[in-house]
Amino acid sequence: MSRHFDPFREPASGWILHCDADAFYASCHMAQRPELREQPVVVAGDVRTRHGIIVTANYRARQFGIETGMNLGQAWQLCPDIVAITPDKSLYRRYSEHLHHIFQQYTGIIEPLALDEAWLDMSNQMSFAENPALVAASLQAQVRERLGITISIGISVNKMLAKQVSDWNKPEGITVLRKDELPERLWPRPVTELFGCGPVTAQKMERLGIQTIGDLAQQPLSAILHQFGQHGLALYLRAKGDDYTPVINPRCTDRRSVSAEHTTAQDLSGIADILALFQQCSQEISARLLQLGLVGYRMGIKWRTTDFRLHSKQLSSSLPLQSTDSIYRLARQLWLHVAENRPVRLIGITVSLLELPSPQLRFWDE
Repeated sequence: MSRHFDPFREPASGWILHCDADAFYASCHMAQRPELREQPVVVAGDVRTRHGIIVTANYRARQFGIETGMNLGQAWQLCPDIVAITPDKSLYRRYSEHLHHIFQQYTGIIEPLALDEAWLDMSNQMSFAENPALVAASLQAQVRERLGITISIGISVNKMLAKQVSDWNKPEGITVLRKDELPERLWPRPVTELFGCGPVTAQKMERLGIQTIGDLAQQPLSAILHQFGQHGLALYLRAKGDDYTPVINPRCTDRRSVSAEHTTAQDLSGIADILALFQQCSQEISARLLQLGLVGYRMGIKWRTTDFRLHSKQLSSSLPLQSTDSIYRLARQLWLHVAENRPVRLIGITVSLLELPSPQLRFWDE
């Protein structure tokens, strides 16, 4: 598939699925131990000392207010009866392989996004075009019967809309969103729900009066480009439902790097302002790496000082770079090492040495 495409061009026909396993890590353990299905279950880092961070909680545990990222001790205060399980990476990889094998029985055009989720391009499947929800229900049944876990599915005309709606009816929901339904069903939702819109961008949008996805979709494109650059364009297209980036199997990609940069209208000298730009670049790169299902092992930062000189610094990473946090941490480390004391006008990050994660995709981001 060609990587040269027009994101504004809507395909003549076709549906994209976003399949997302429900509470994946906890569900894998419950499939192995059926007696846990009716109990509140969490997967956490350090069960023995009760000081670990919760990686995921099943839906029974969530009824008590237990959330991903919560300290295990706090979770036990909310629900003394929770069953806490130490993560088992090999178990999750095994279930992930089986899950993606089932996906392959429905289409050969699959773009993994994580261990537990993927986009499926069903554009060439005639049976799916006639009744997308019925075929999605068949896929759910296959996963439930063969693996003992459940998945939720979002269906729409492009992959970003499909991802937006896949969690609207969790667990084991199917949501179909047609393009003409956006004003009624998507636009009233807060802009923070838009895929790729991180907290820094959302705060800036809210200061400009952009509170909902519809607010963003109805802004003049020139204003969005002026305030947010290319990242703003990507969010704008998603809000309008006009991002037709194709589903790409990462094993077929020849991409060598992913970059993001921002040029400011005025000199920046404060460390907080400069790091905020690095944070925004990190969010953009992370979103793209997640789309591609790739990780990187080298980072470069660049900056242009007010004398129009372009500077750069690179560093290899022993750990895979994919999440916003991992990218930002290394960019921050590089910048503080540089100790540039002159005002800057441009900040950029490049992540390179891209490859498929080994042995699987993102483990800790569910």
